[in-house]
Amino acid sequence: MMSSSSAFHRGFLKCRGGACSVCRQRASIRSVALPTSSRREFEIEIDSTRYSKIVLMEMTLPPLPLPSDDKCNRNDEGSKDQISQLPDELIVSILSFMTLKEAVRTSVLSHRWKQLWPFFTGSLDFDDPDTFWAIADRKKKMKGERRKFVKRVNHVLKLHQGSNIDQFRVCFEFDNHHKHHIDGWIDSAISKGVKGLELDFTPTEACEKQMLYTFPHERFISIKSSVFGVSCIKSLTSLTLIYVRVTGELLEHFVSNCPLLERLHVAYSEDLVTLKICSSSLRLKHLNIIRCWELKRIEIFAPNLESFGLVARAMEMYVNYAPRLLDVHVYVGAYDYLNYALCPLSSYLSQLQSLTLDFYIAPISPHSQNMEFPKFQTLPKLKYLKWRVSTGDGMSLISFISMIEAAPFLQKFSLELFWDKSRRERELRKVMKYPNEHLKEVEITGFVGRAIDIELTVYLLESAIKLEKLVINPRSPALVGTPWEFVRVEENEGAIECAKQFKKNLPIGAELFIL
Repeated sequence: MMSSSSAFHRGFLKCRGGACSVCRQRASIRSVALPTSSRREFEIEIDSTRYSKIVLMEMTLPPLPLPSDDKCNRNDEGSKDQISQLPDELIVSILSFMTLKEAVRTSVLSHRWKQLWPFFTGSLDFDDPDTFWAIADRKKKMKGERRKFVKRVNHVLKLHQGSNIDQFRVCFEFDNHHKHHIDGWIDSAISKGVKGLELDFTPTEACEKQMLYTFPHERFISIKSSVFGVSCIKSLTSLTLIYVRVTGELLEHFVSNCPLLERLHVAYSEDLVTLKICSSSLRLKHLNIIRCWELKRIEIFAPNLESFGLVARAMEMYVNYAPRLLDVHVYVGAYDYLNYALCPLSSYLSQLQSLTLDFYIAPISPHSQNMEFPKFQTLPKLKYLKWRVSTGDGMSLISFISMIEAAPFLQKFSLELFWDKSRRERELRKVMKYPNEHLKEVEITGFVGRAIDIELTVYLLESAIKLEKLVINPRSPALVGTPWEFVRVEENEGAIECAKQFKKNLPIGAELFIL
């Protein structure tokens, strides 16, 4: 969907005077999208009617009056309501570039606008992160807030009269106790030819797997009981399921019968055991299977696949054909399993532009500090490398720098450190620098100012001779983006003081940012 900020001019819906009580009350209705180019042609298809070559001349709009509202027009009786002169179909098309909340708010403008927003064809996005975090912080009760959430979704779907929608997204904590409602939401979205379907039922606390919501397999796979024919899911381009029980059989059914599917993301599904994504005609570009810990085998033959993420335990992985693969995220487990984890991808490592590795270094390993990492094959096209490491302070990452040195054109390196509770002092290890004139940005999250992160940072500062930016974040990666990110910041004071010392090691022209 095209961006309203780049393609449309904002014309404010208010009276020319701008001071009347009606305008102040409706200040949240901020804008309507209109073209800015001197001459632009569109093809808009609404309810099977194609409006071709709708030409809109250049508009330099004054503040527009509220439609059909004498109170707002009293400051300029000669002004005309230019927006409401447009046909219903075009207004609905404009509304569909807004968020659902913005589109619903236009219903206060007039009776006509109240009748138009239900034909909205954009994204039906039901997400309430503020309430979710308040529940996690024990400030609100889950039972009552979830009841309100269900009521809100049901109410919008009941009012919605559009024949199609671009995206249907629900992000809240749900389990199988609410299966009746969720199944109905899926039915509604699929029946309207939804393009993007996302169900994110991440819980605020640990949840037993048998209580997770189970996707209605029988509605799609069983020929006798199938509610939808294959044609109903042919428009699907993106499918995201998080904390949803789904089988490999159902995912393979979607992949095989959705010719437009480009993105498949599944996380925390305990029913996923085997998965085969194989077809010479697949359009699939992005495949992510994250923390589906029961997965035993995955096989891939995807000619258009560009990014692949797999965070799972040791398993059988076969990447038989992925000539366009550019971005990989792999869970390695213990560091000494790295070669085993990357072996199925060895044919594609030389073409990767982005590589993310999750691994841990066990403190109990007798050779953790002095381990020797095997020489890594050359990564001539790699521009971004990210490590997500779980470890303790007594460990070292210096043995892994051969991976950095194997990427001569690396532009950005990121490190996320997840610490255990042990904090053991040890001497810093010095390593010979390896000049890299392309590395411009280094970002470290979870920095605590101990040997493990200090020695690696010093190595990078000495090697990145044209470094432009060093970003240090002392907060745990697990807290970043949550309401607890800035709680107990006093615990990070030591790390911050340590990070300040890097300023004297910065290459000329480089900047240090401490978050």
